Amino acid sequence: MPVEVTDCPMRPITKGPENHFFGYYDKSPWNNRGDAILAHRCASYNRMPAIGEAVEIGVIDEKRSEEFRPVAKTRAWNFQQGAMAQWLSDEHIIFNNVNDGTAVASLVRSDGSVEAQYDRPIATISASGAWAVSINFGRLSQLKPEYGYAGLSDVYAGSRLPVDDGLWRLDLKSGRSDLLLPLSQIAATGPDGDSADAVHYLNHPMVNRTDDRICFLHRHINRAGTQHTRLFSCRPDGSELTLLISGMASHAGWRNSSELLAWAGERAMLKSAATGFAKRLPVGKILKVLYRALGKPALLKTTIMNDRYIVFDHDSGTRRDVVRGILRTDGHCSFSPDGDWFVTDTYPDRNGLTCLFIVKWKSEQVIKIKEFLMPTELDNDVRCDLHPRWHPTAPIICVDSAHLGSRQMYQIDVSEVVRSA
Repeated sequence: MPVEVTDCPMRPITKGPENHFFGYYDKSPWNNRGDAILAHRCASYNRMPAIGEAVEIGVIDEKRSEEFRPVAKTRAWNFQQGAMAQWLSDEHIIFNNVNDGTAVASLVRSDGSVEAQYDRPIATISASGAWAVSINFGRLSQLKPEYGYAGLSDVYAGSRLPVDDGLWRLDLKSGRSDLLLPLSQIAATGPDGDSADAVHYLNHPMVNRTDDRICFLHRHINRAGTQHTRLFSCRPDGSELTLLISGMASHAGWRNSSELLAWAGERAMLKSAATGFAKRLPVGKILKVLYRALGKPALLKTTIMNDRYIVFDHDSGTRRDVVRGILRTDGHCSFSPDGDWFVTDTYPDRNGLTCLFIVKWKSEQVIKIKEFLMPTELDNDVRCDLHPRWHPTAPIICVDSAHLGSRQMYQIDVSEVVRSA
């Protein structure tokens, strides 16, 4: 099925001279009513945050004013995910902060008044808003700086596979946190969970729409610098730990309580090659350099590596490929509220061109709705991904973009496409 092309209406949500962005794709910048938008504001554009540098968190009320109204500041932020700022209710905002060198979370009202402080940072919150999932952002700061916070240290830096750190659950009413799954238990579950001298970490937990299952990525980096990723899911109490795929997994999105869409692959070729002397070679880094030198060809990852979109169905225990051969690059996938559509993007190619697609779930009809030409200087850790997010009640998508020379937020109206498909 060929990709259809259209051009949907787009308007800016924020404006310069300051830079504005929301952050990750698995959270909505809109509150549940859809009348207020959450955003970050900063002066920096093409460099990583400095130690102690703050970002503003603010609200844009579309009914009263389209101006950014600051409500808080935080030193726990990055360009990929911001401060994990998200609406806990229509009037409450939760986000990460740094207190005495430790990552924590803060809860404020939309007028900026502080409601609560938590001794752990949040990575995602449940649909009910009753609890959150936490991971070690200090470890991310050391291993994956684009997802960590400047100056944050890892208290488990001396342990490659901690037994008392891993996936945490934070009760947002009591403030109590409990270790659901230690990294050591996760590594011991299923094949390919460890390699000699590998350093382990977790990233990207997401809760499904009915709060009864969590997915997350388990990653370990061997001494040569090659990363192996496994996608897991579990119950909110840590039970029923299930390995979904081992090899590579990046971005995922829950369609409903059971179905999880993810860009993933087994990477069987790399696994078979990584034996003997090859274990000491930085295979991952070599392939990354080759990928960029060749102009970021989709063929390398989809045909040679066999990466693709896969939907995992927890109820049936099955999986199947989705839009294979049509969408051939990794993207940030999120679903419309009814689950009938998903939106995804592409990383910029060698010229900075990135594309935005929406896909009708049942028919797998793919429609390209926008193209953006990003500044090529915004690459790697300071890249400006579109990170598309659906409006909670309307056929509208929000993206972050720097195609006009500053980081700003835009909303795209896809109502006509959805109506006519």
